Amino acid sequence: MFYDTDFSDIISSDFSSKLPFKKGDIFHSFGEHSSKTPQVGVILSGTAILEGPTLEGRWMINALISEKTIFGIEGLLETNTTSKIMEYRVRALNNGQVLLIDREFFLNYLYANPQFFHMVLDNVIVRYLFTAKNYKYINQPPLIKVTRILVEIIEILRLQQLDGPIELPNYITQTFLADYCRSSRARITEALETIRASGLLLSKKPIIISSYEKLVAQVESFHTGNGLLTK
Repeated sequence: MFYDTDFSDIISSDFSSKLPFKKGDIFHSFGEHSSKTPQVGVILSGTAILEGPTLEGRWMINALISEKTIFGIEGLLETNTTSKIMEYRVRALNNGQVLLIDREFFLNYLYANPQFFHMVLDNVIVRYLFTAKNYKYINQPPLIKVTRILVEIIEILRLQQLDGPIELPNYITQTFLADYCRSSRARITEALETIRASGLLLSKKPIIISSYEKLVAQVESFHTGNGLLTK
């Protein structure tokens, strides 16, 4: 899997740089006015969010980026039209370290290492599927959206591997969830109260989920209307 890769041969290259980042740092951006040399990035440690601007100029969460997740893949495109139709930035949620890789070196490395190429492709496709799923359910009630987002966060951070209750990082707040779900904080608070009443949510600060398996089962039950939260 991609998150098992140590990147040692890439890190030792003259065409990459390993840089630290602190909470709140914007360590990558892309858009119409970007003049930086294209680079591909990988988070070696820490967590960040990918944010996009609204028409009003507010930056909103589009994706959670965890350790060993790739970003900046659009820099590999040969077309120059992408910057005219999209803009985003990557902002750190905690302290960590990022690997920035020169575009041409990264392309050559992909060609020379087919297995690595397929791991990168897998990483990108998974991120696309998460995004596509979120847009599919964007008009659903907040209860459905926040339950799905909680499952997504657990899976992105690979917390489902833990036994027992799952405590989410302290940056996963009600405000964070509201932004991620494209809903108001008041409605997310109401949805979390419903989830807590079902026993799936043990705490809201920090957010603690009693069971990943039961949370997934609840998401699946929304299709049938027979879940804990719909009775």
